[in-house]
Amino acid sequence: MSRLGHEGEDIIGRWSEGKLDLLAKYLKAYSVIMNEQKKNWLRAYYYIDAFAGSVRPRAKEDEQRYIHGSPLRALQTEPRFDGYWFIDVSPRRIERMQRLREAFPDCAIDVRQGNCNEVLCNEVVPQLPYSSKQRAFVFLDPYGLQVDWETVRELASTKTFDIFVNFSIMGVTRLLPRDQNPEPEVVEQISKVMGSTAWITQIYQEPQTTQLPLFGDPEEPTPSRDAIQAEWLASLYTKQLEDLFPQVSRPVLMRNSTNSVLYALCLASHNRTAIKITNDIFNRYEQLKDPKR
Repeated sequence: MSRLGHEGEDIIGRWSEGKLDLLAKYLKAYSVIMNEQKKNWLRAYYYIDAFAGSVRPRAKEDEQRYIHGSPLRALQTEPRFDGYWFIDVSPRRIERMQRLREAFPDCAIDVRQGNCNEVLCNEVVPQLPYSSKQRAFVFLDPYGLQVDWETVRELASTKTFDIFVNFSIMGVTRLLPRDQNPEPEVVEQISKVMGSTAWITQIYQEPQTTQLPLFGDPEEPTPSRDAIQAEWLASLYTKQLEDLFPQVSRPVLMRNSTNSVLYALCLASHNRTAIKITNDIFNRYEQLKDPKR
C-alpha cells in the first residue's frame, strides 16, 4: 500500500520498485514471444492492469524522484501489445490514466473505473474467449485482499489469460489471531481470496508441539519466525493456484525496508516456457539482493 504525496501522487518504497522491475522484465519476454506467435496462429495479445494505480509514483526515499508505474512500463514495452486495459477504483488515478492516450496516441488504451472483479469477469473475459485466438496478460497487484478467488478461477478457466499476481501475505496474517480460532467472518473473508480455508482449521487443531508454521515457535527470534510464516503462506497460495492453472512459478517474497514480507509475487500460466522465464528472472533478482544465494 502506498501513501500519497502533496500533489496526490502515490509514494512507494523500494520493494514496490523491485516488483515493477520484475514486471517490466517479464513483459519484455512475454511480448517478444507473443509477437512471434502472430506470424502463426495468434490474432492479438493484450495487457490488463487490474489495479493500475499511479502512472508516475514518487520514491519514498527521495520524493523528488519519479518512478514509472505499471501502466507506463507496459506502454513502453517493445514489441507493443495490441491493446491495454487499465482498471482502478480511484477517480484521481483514472483521470491520470486517461491522459496516457495523449502521450501514447498510437496505443489502444481502454480505461475502466470500478471493482476489478466485476470489470474482469463482466467486461474483459467475455471479449476474449479462447476461440478468438487472442491472449492476454493480467497484472493483479491489489492494495490488500481485493482479488476474489472466483475471479482468478474465471480467468484460469478461459485458458486465455496468464496472471502475474502479487498476493498479500500481510493481509492474511493480520486477520488471523494467534491464540484463538478466527471468527467465521474472518474465515469467510480469507476463503473469498484464497478459495480453500481447510488449512486454517488444521492450524488451530494442531497441538502446540506440532503446530503448523503460521504461528511458529514463540521462543524463536521474530524475523526468523515471520519469514517461515510468510514462505509457508506463499507456498500455500501457489499450490492453490496449481488447482486452476497448469503452470505456476515459484513465488518471490517482496519485503519492506525492515525486511518484513508484504507480498508474494508469482506467475500462473498455461505455458511451461513462461514459468521457466519467470523463475529465471526471480532467481536473478534474489541473487542481486542476496549474493550468497
